[in-house]
Amino acid sequence: LPVLTSICSKTVNKIDAVAAANDGLANAVVTALKAKKLKAIPLSGQDATAQGAQNIISGWQSGTVYKPAKVEANGAAAVAVAILAGGKPKTNGTTNNGKRNVPSFLATPTWITKKNINILYADGQLKKSEVCTGSYKQYC
Repeated sequence: LPVLTSICSKTVNKIDAVAAANDGLANAVVTALKAKKLKAIPLSGQDATAQGAQNIISGWQSGTVYKPAKVEANGAAAVAVAILAGGKPKTNGTTNNGKRNVPSFLATPTWITKKNINILYADGQLKKSEVCTGSYKQYC
C-alpha cells in the first residue's frame, strides 16, 4: 500500500492498470484506489480468494487466475507416488529453471471474471456465503 501510494503521488494518480501477483496484493491496490477516491482500473489477481471474488463482483478487480487445488493436489500426489515406487512420474510439459528444462506436471489455469465466478462455487473453491456477505451481498 505505501508503494502504490508513492506511485500515485509520482504519477499524479494516473495509473492505467496493475498486474498484481495475487488477490491479496490486488486488494491493496483496491484499498489505495478507494483511499485516493479513484475509479477502478484493469487489475489482475491470482489464487481465487474470497476477497478477490468480492473485488471482482463489485467491479474493483478484473479477474483472478484460478488453479483448482484438486487438480494441483492430484498431480502432486501422482508424482510423489511414482517417485516412491521407484518409477518415473508422468509429466505433460517442462519448466525452465534457468539452467535446463525440468519435466513438469502443468495444470491449465482459468481466468475468473464476473461472468464465470460461479465456477469457484461449483468447484468448492469458495462458498457463495463467504463471498456474498456484508456490502458485497448486493452484487450476488
